[in-house]
Amino acid sequence: MARNLAELLHGGPITATELERVTDVLIFEQGRPGPKFLKFTILLLLASAIASFGLLGDSVAAVIGAMIVAPLMLPIMGLAFCISLGDRRGILNTLLVSLAGIAMAVAVGFVLTLPVAGLLQPQTIPQIMGRTAPHLLDLMAALATGVAGAFALSRRDVSDTLPGVAIAVSLVPPLANVGILLAFGEPTLAAGSLLLFVTNYVAILLTGAVVFLVMGFRQAASAPFDARARRQAFTLAMTSLLLITVPLALTSERLIVTNQITQRTASLAREWLRGSAYSLESVDGETADGSVRLLLAGHGSLPPLDRLEQQARAVLSGRGLTLKVLQGSSVTLQPEGA
Repeated sequence: MARNLAELLHGGPITATELERVTDVLIFEQGRPGPKFLKFTILLLLASAIASFGLLGDSVAAVIGAMIVAPLMLPIMGLAFCISLGDRRGILNTLLVSLAGIAMAVAVGFVLTLPVAGLLQPQTIPQIMGRTAPHLLDLMAALATGVAGAFALSRRDVSDTLPGVAIAVSLVPPLANVGILLAFGEPTLAAGSLLLFVTNYVAILLTGAVVFLVMGFRQAASAPFDARARRQAFTLAMTSLLLITVPLALTSERLIVTNQITQRTASLAREWLRGSAYSLESVDGETADGSVRLLLAGHGSLPPLDRLEQQARAVLSGRGLTLKVLQGSSVTLQPEGA
């Protein structure tokens, strides 16, 4: 039955030719670095630079471009492939390549940020801050991406979907973000970005190995099979996944609570302002001091503050409430002769 499932997923039995094709794509030169590793290094350095500048410049397009250029998924999928084959030597080789890639991406982000570290504030850049607090949805996306990536690599007729897979998961941007935040002197935020990368790495590795295993590549391989190496690798990956789930769950819970408090506070503020000359412009529930910040705009006297304070106390869960008021009218200046 397992063999029938593998053939159904692959569109036929795995042949030696197909095994060789996937191996050529995923496995790097054994021993000293060769042309394939050199190409990997050049593309990764370029992708890391693009990601770093995109993050610092808050450019979504540049960050997406870095995801497409980045080749870091190859050694991760290669590691998953070697785990499914029980190839101890291949496991070590692809692991070292992926670790080298990780170090390069972090170093590029760090070096490129040093010249501007005194000119920018990372807390004001959404592209940087958005990669410092991963949650369970990031894990779910990475698990699905691992399945999609391994399936696309396993079948020649769907390999053109790989760029979409690269965009779906974030590998190089969070690593560049680690280097950027370390250059800014923000190790706690850098740890959050590293957690995002590790989440993606472990999820892709685990699901990729399972897909390659189900597809039946092991049956077509002639290399020695090391069952112990495969079992140890699967155990380590599963243990890492379980450990990662703990901080992701805590972050997810905090995010849910913050969103609920923000929505309820906004509703109370709108009710409090009803009938006045003020309107609620924005609500920020993720301030540095943990308070909920309301931005109001209008003129005249505000409604009684004690009424808002009394009503909000029940939904703030011990958090503070900060009001910022913009008063006055706007003036539009027309160019001379307009």
